[in-house]
Amino acid sequence: MANTQNIVLLKQGVDSWNQWRLQNLVLDRNRSDNKRLATNFSRVDLSGSNLKEFNLSGFNLTRANLSRADLSRANLSRANLQEAICHHANLREAILIDANLVSAFLRNADLSGANLSGCDLTGANLSESDLTGANLSGAIFRGAILRNTDISKANFSGANLNGAILKGAIISRM
Repeated sequence: MANTQNIVLLKQGVDSWNQWRLQNLVLDRNRSDNKRLATNFSRVDLSGSNLKEFNLSGFNLTRANLSRADLSRANLSRANLQEAICHHANLREAILIDANLVSAFLRNADLSGANLSGCDLTGANLSESDLTGANLSGAIFRGAILRNTDISKANFSGANLNGAILKGAIISRM
């Protein structure tokens, strides 16, 4: 489980965190006791961090910098990523159920196979991202930018695409 030491170390910065992760490859990524831990990472610079398979459900990552971060298979359910910068982030197969991604910058992000069901992506920039095979059921894309985004094989059932910009979006592959 992520303990207080993990949270403190992560807040010390990306270099310290990544070095610790390399030295401690076995990490129980569950957060069953994090109700009492500080989960506010608002405006924190986590660019380039290795958070692969980490449980960040319910974390406040408002305006956090997650550019080039590895969040593959991470649990970000109900996380607040409003206005977060996730440029070139690896979110492959991440769990983002009911996450707040309003006005998030996800340009060139890899969200292939991710579960974004129920997410609010109002005004988010997903240009040139990969959403291949993503679960987008019930997601809100009002005013979102999906220019040149690969959305082939994605599940859009019940999604709200009102005002979304889909120019150049890849809807299916031959």
